[in-house]
Amino acid sequence: VNGEVMAYAIMRGALQEILLDQLPSDVSNRAQFGKILTGIKGGEEEGITCEFSDGSSFGPFDMVVGCDGIKSAVKEYIDTKKISSDPTMREGSKGGSIYSGIRIQFAVQDGKDEQNSASHSEFRQYFGDGAYGLAGMFGAGVDTPPANCAFLAFLDDDYIGPFKRKKEIQNDDDIAAVSSSKEEMSTNNDSNGSDVAENADWTQSMQKADTRQKFIERVRKTKVPDIDIGPVAKNADRFFEVGVYFHNPFSLSGWSGEVKGSGGRRCVLAGDAAHAMPPFLGQGGNQAVQDAYSLATAIFEHNANVEIICEDTNDDVKDLGALLRDYERKRWFPTTSITAKAIFLGYLETGYEGFLSKFRDVFFFTMGNIGVAKKVFLDAATPKV
Repeated sequence: VNGEVMAYAIMRGALQEILLDQLPSDVSNRAQFGKILTGIKGGEEEGITCEFSDGSSFGPFDMVVGCDGIKSAVKEYIDTKKISSDPTMREGSKGGSIYSGIRIQFAVQDGKDEQNSASHSEFRQYFGDGAYGLAGMFGAGVDTPPANCAFLAFLDDDYIGPFKRKKEIQNDDDIAAVSSSKEEMSTNNDSNGSDVAENADWTQSMQKADTRQKFIERVRKTKVPDIDIGPVAKNADRFFEVGVYFHNPFSLSGWSGEVKGSGGRRCVLAGDAAHAMPPFLGQGGNQAVQDAYSLATAIFEHNANVEIICEDTNDDVKDLGALLRDYERKRWFPTTSITAKAIFLGYLETGYEGFLSKFRDVFFFTMGNIGVAKKVFLDAATPKV
């Protein structure tokens, strides 16, 4: 803003590669991908064993850290002491994720080797009737040209906020041509033709030509200016569509819990599994990294306490459960604050034509001019650890 760098943007896959490269080789070599957790079993002597959908199991472990996203199997275990085979059961159930009624389409245009890599870029946001667009450039890793991305957030026609509408017959061909809903996306197929749950991962195969046309038509229908968004959508190499979910921050089960029959060993949550938030402040990844730092600090403190106990000193030390509760208390307020602001912004930015869209335009114009918008963004982005 005004020549000042406000944030850095990077593609999800590139960030994962950077983080993986920082691990010691004996740890990174054991990293496995594409695993779906189906069971957590405790053993009094051995520890915790994790079971996966492909029939494999790993363990024993002293602790399981659930960083498994919005529909977290580890969170379900903490809440209910079991893991259901159907991920959709983790939605709206006790402590489950809440569907906001907002959807987002992503259009990604990969950078070309011959293009000049910009040292900086801008995020540009555009408002329409019932939709919100964002365009910007994202880093794609070392020696890889940055990618141009366009995002379109819009309201699910089948929902009013998080509440489902009553089913009605829709005869308007124009609306049907660009309709997209949670139910439609929940029946997507993967590359093998098998059904996959919505938001199961970022590899869902979407028909590029069909999705491109829907994306462009929705931009036109909602009157979102396509100055930056249009060219990216027309030239995008891939598309994704996801529903926007969030967690109730007042879950009674908290972020950690003891595993049955494990001799006091525990599961704990971090990132979206603990506090899934709408992406309208762009803070999901940032907050997950801060969770990781805070949780690692708690674990190191526990290990130090174990050494103290082994030395037979009389010092008062906290047990692991207390340290994990301290971790939750430390991270709960900043993440809950961001979640509340992001939910408000999501519904405001996708306001329907009429009063809501006019209020939104005046709100952002005023907040931008007096510096409040910048302050809200910076407050969310500034590390609290």
